[in-house]
Parts: sequence; C-alpha cells; structure tokens
Amino acid sequence: MKTINQPSVGATPTGNSAVCYLNQYRCPYCQTEWEDVWDCACNDRCPDCNKEIEPYESALIESEAAETGSPAENSASANVTAVGMNRLFVVSYEIDYVHRVSVGITADSPEAAQQLAEQAFNDATIWDDTAAMPLLSDEYLESGDESLVWECVAVARLPEPDHSVRQLKKEQSAMRVCQGLIEAYQQGETNGGSIDWEDLDQLIPLALQALGKPALGIQS
Repeated sequence: MKTINQPSVGATPTGNSAVCYLNQYRCPYCQTEWEDVWDCACNDRCPDCNKEIEPYESALIESEAAETGSPAENSASANVTAVGMNRLFVVSYEIDYVHRVSVGITADSPEAAQQLAEQAFNDATIWDDTAAMPLLSDEYLESGDESLVWECVAVARLPEPDHSVRQLKKEQSAMRVCQGLIEAYQQGETNGGSIDWEDLDQLIPLALQALGKPALGIQS
C-alpha cells in the first residue's frame, strides 16, 4: 500500500481543517491500493491509471494535527474512529427555462405597444399589474432543448436552505393562513356567528413565518 496526495473529486485536502478523514482506496482496474487524508469521505483518483475510485473504508480523524494546522502526515498517530460509508451529498440539476411575461396595452400600433412594454420593462414596472397595463401572465417554461445537467458534490454538512426555499416556505405558510381564516369563519357561522379564538391563535405562527418574523408568545 502506498500513500499519495492526489486531487480528489468534490473535496479539498485537509490543510488546516478541523475535520478530516483517512480514506482507504483499492483500484479494481489495476489493483493499486493507497490511502489519503481529505476533509470528507470522498472519491479519489488512482495514482497509476487515474480512474475515479470510491473509498472502501473511511475513518474520522481526531488529531492535534488538524487543530494546529500541522501536516496531515501526522495522522498515523491520530485517534481514528471508524465511520460508515454513508456520506452527505448535495445533488443539483439545471435546466434551461424561458421566462414569458404578457401584459395588456392600449396603443395605436404594435410598434407603439411594444415600445410602451419595453419602457415599462426598463423601469421595472411591467409587473405592477395596473389598470393601464394589466399583468396577463408571468410564467417559466422549459426551453425544450433537453439541456438537463446534473451535479453531485460530497459535503461534510448540508448547507442552509437558500432564499428560494425560504420564499417557497413563506408562500406555503401564507396559503395555509388564508385557508385557516376561511375555515375559522365558516366554523363561526356554524356556531351562530362566534369565532373561537383558538382557531385564530393557531394561525399566528404561520402568519409570522410567512412574514419572516420570529414567533411570539401567545397568551390564551
């Protein structure tokens, strides 16, 4: 077995990282065996045939070398704790879309109508949905050229959801608040016009989430 320091796929050398893994590799193509230290249980390339190989064993290293920034070669004397082969991945895909927006415009010619729309676009007012320029559609359509691209990256921990996911959760919470209000008023009509405060109180956390505000203590 030989130890190498080869560039890995989807990972970086440990360097000064406080978390590192001792990975064991065995190439099924040329039977070469080696070990290396990385910041996750990642694939590596065979030093002889350059094939991408998964580690058959990976161990979390807790060593002073990682804490002090000393070379990873000191890992031989580190306290090694075996871990399973299950790893975290961020899997993403990209696909081309066409953003199509339609508005209603009153003009004396197609050229004049387009000029008004272009000016509204440049002024960032085309989405205002006014009586003079009502918004008719705002949608994303797949381009249809089959440009689907996948990406898979090994990570030590999953990142926090980005703004798109946070916005989606806000919209979902807002919709649930609307549904809850309708149900509360319908129940109030059934009860002779009296709405139970508990039916409204349970909607407050959802409303705060929709607004991106912290939860409040509700006193009954």
